[in-house]
Amino acid sequence: MKIKENISVMLKQALAHHQAGHIDQAELAYKEILRLSPENPDALHFLGLIAYQNQDYDIATKLIMKAIGINPNNPIFLRHLGQTFQKQNKLDQAINSYQQAIKINPKYTEAYNNLGELFHLKNKLDQAINLFQKSISLNSNVASTHYILGNLLGEKGEPSRAFKAYQKAIVLNPKHAEAHCKIGDIYQEQGNLDQAINSYHMALDSCPNLAEGHNNLGSVLKKKNQLDAAIVAFEKAIETNPKHVRAHSNLGATLVEKNKLEEATQHFEKALSLNPNFADAHFNQAIILLLQGRLKAGWEKYEWRWDSIQKSQKRDFKQLLWDGTSLKGKTILVHTEQGFGDAIQFVRYVDFLCDLNTTVIVECEAELKTLFKSIGRIDKLMTKGEKIHSFDVHVPLLSLPHIFGTTLKNIPAKTPYLYPDTKTNSILLSNNNHKFKIGIAWAGNPEHINDHNRSVDLKQFGCLLDTGDCEFFSLQVGEHSEDIKQCGYYHIIKNLGKQFTNFHHTASAILQLDLVISVDTAVAHLAGALGKPVWTLLPFMPDWRWMLNRSDSPWYPSMTLFRQKEIGNWTPVFEQLKLALTRCSQN
Repeated sequence: MKIKENISVMLKQALAHHQAGHIDQAELAYKEILRLSPENPDALHFLGLIAYQNQDYDIATKLIMKAIGINPNNPIFLRHLGQTFQKQNKLDQAINSYQQAIKINPKYTEAYNNLGELFHLKNKLDQAINLFQKSISLNSNVASTHYILGNLLGEKGEPSRAFKAYQKAIVLNPKHAEAHCKIGDIYQEQGNLDQAINSYHMALDSCPNLAEGHNNLGSVLKKKNQLDAAIVAFEKAIETNPKHVRAHSNLGATLVEKNKLEEATQHFEKALSLNPNFADAHFNQAIILLLQGRLKAGWEKYEWRWDSIQKSQKRDFKQLLWDGTSLKGKTILVHTEQGFGDAIQFVRYVDFLCDLNTTVIVECEAELKTLFKSIGRIDKLMTKGEKIHSFDVHVPLLSLPHIFGTTLKNIPAKTPYLYPDTKTNSILLSNNNHKFKIGIAWAGNPEHINDHNRSVDLKQFGCLLDTGDCEFFSLQVGEHSEDIKQCGYYHIIKNLGKQFTNFHHTASAILQLDLVISVDTAVAHLAGALGKPVWTLLPFMPDWRWMLNRSDSPWYPSMTLFRQKEIGNWTPVFEQLKLALTRCSQN
């Protein structure tokens, strides 16, 4: 009896050392207990935990299994064995251990959590969610369990349920910085940027060194065009965690918008030194290379878009991706991507698919289908969503410049390359006077990531509307076509856009104009593709295709570029336009 009492006292002392972090003393004490009582399951178990802490998982497994052999009904032993198996990547054995622990103690919340994490590792998301919900049903007062459940629900694509889970975590722990940060992420995804900023500030108030909070705050500030504040936030994230790959990449992307390309490149390189496969950094490098006119290297990097900005749009065909090899006797599917302007700009490459006996199928948006019927090289046009007929290989449209090795010297710039049938389903300008006819478009797709920079207020065009011998026609579609009435220009600008239901209509109208003046939208691309004179208005940091410091476009010989000299300031651009238009109309 005395030996038993002594061992009980020794075990308490050893455990006290263990809990205090005095691992060496605890280990000696457990070994002494086992010398006196070789079959003591608690000493074996705790000695196994020390081996686990020292990452000696084989020894940990042997010791804990020996303890279980002596006391098979202890759920804690079984849970710790499961954790050890998990470290050894013996996942099925780990699952079995957790399930045995739960069988012995059906209210063992920690075992439910461990099993849930393991099912998550095995990509069994629904089972993982069910296990964490079971854990919460047994004990709803653990903030971390609600937080993990929120992460799983977010991964499943259920942001509203994830939001509620994070809120519960915060109720239990108002200073749960990570939960505040996740709520900020949801607000950001929903476009509620001010609420996102507030959530990130609450996260950082609770944990000033939360690098992810600083990084995500920077992302929102960048979306709000508060570039200097965004830079400060990203720099703080890097200061807190110098190895934060995404913060380096995000800082680089923000510096690109400030036209600080050399500094931006350094941060992309740093991100890639930390993670050579970080797709966003590769993609952002592509943007810089293309802006600089270094097209060959740029196209190569641009292929990273499928693991970056366009990941969700990647097509999953069983057929092979075309790599430029012979198409003789084959059928190729060319599928458009991104916006209407991208499709119009790069559909010219279809003419390069000229191997004998090759069938070319092009899949595009319904609004482009009638327009693209004029391209003789296309054998079959499909609308996105239609069932696609059999084909041998496929290629995304914007991969063609890379496959064909496009450089500044060999851009296929011959225009026009679209020839709409003006006798069929056309929009006619009813006025047959001899005034200089100008089509205008002032706003792009409001969903575009850079729309706040590239679109302008219609009132900016007001300075042009009194130019002598000029007549103005709106090519604007969508909600912004109502701007004409709201600005009081309905008696000056004829609204053609309200008649357009596809780009064939837009093209037929453009062909009857003398000039198109447009912000960076599909209208500008369409005018260029038709070979019509077009003046394109570009923000301070333009899209990569317009490059830098030039007033012409190698893609469209009939296009003139008018560039902002400072972020957000369109006034000098319209002053330049006014002078150019006055000269043009006089001539």
